[in-house]
Amino acid sequence: MKITANAKVYELSENTSIAEFILSTGSNPSRCVVELNGKALRFEMFKNLVLREGDVLEIMNIVAGG
Repeated sequence: MKITANAKVYELSENTSIAEFILSTGSNPSRCVVELNGKALRFEMFKNLVLREGDVLEIMNIVAGG
């Protein structure tokens, strides 16, 4: 199945969760803010929410520092 994340198309296997996808990109899900199809998600949803064909994600990494 295909999804779009940050304007790039990805080919994923069925039943891939948002957390699994984020991990596959080399990022840490607990350090990300995610919008799915225009709706902001809470971190608790990342593990259980399975991506579907055509979904559009915007993923932003949280960076802290001084």
